Amino acid sequence: MASPTAQLCDLTVDIATRSGRNAPVVRVLDSVSLDVQAGRVTALIGESGCGKSMVAAALCGLLPPAAQVAGRILVRGEDLVAAGERGWRPLRGHHIGVVPQSAATSFTPVRTIGSQLAEVCQRLDADRAPAQLCAAVRLPADVVHRYPHELSGGMAQRAAIAAALAGRPALLIADEPTSALDPANAAVVWQLLAEAASDGAAVLVITHDLPSLLRAAVCDDIALMSAGSILRRAATTDMLADPDAYVRRFFGAVTS
Repeated sequence: MASPTAQLCDLTVDIATRSGRNAPVVRVLDSVSLDVQAGRVTALIGESGCGKSMVAAALCGLLPPAAQVAGRILVRGEDLVAAGERGWRPLRGHHIGVVPQSAATSFTPVRTIGSQLAEVCQRLDADRAPAQLCAAVRLPADVVHRYPHELSGGMAQRAAIAAALAGRPALLIADEPTSALDPANAAVVWQLLAEAASDGAAVLVITHDLPSLLRAAVCDDIALMSAGSILRRAATTDMLADPDAYVRRFFGAVTS
């Protein structure tokens, strides 16, 4: 098996609850090990507050500045725990693309989608123009002339995916990409993420939207978090058949 595109190895993250030398800390990630493989869609699921978004922050180099970190964060085989912003900045966009949870608010409201995508393309020296990126995510050609408020929720989410794909990242992280979408638009988003994996990207999806994810049948692996730890990691079919009581409670409403 090829080396993972990104990997957390026994990662523990503590965050102080207030400033000061002896401030109490909260453990938000506890010995988390997770790899994200090229060409696969991996879903990270779990109850609210279990640490999913902190995993994404770790893989993007966006942990809180005062976080106490132990373990390794490997991207392109390089341990970046101590890299600092100078080490992480060149990776964002080029190697790591992020689809934000709130797509509509990720765009500046007073500029067209096309001008904002053009800025991203220029910064990343992209090999596709805004119109080509829009076509790749099934947006109509005139979207480049529209302002963010003129897009539906589904269109805004696809525009955010277009921006995340501009640099052809090896790792694509999508944070709750279908949380505000109807089933039809959610299905399109899952398909676009699957296509990114088919093109060679390692795709990590953080989601509570298990019903539409499973209906789309695009997820290769599922990692289930609980209280800052990875409780289970398996292929989707194996996870759905797992007899563990907590796993069954988690998937029961979806598979019944």
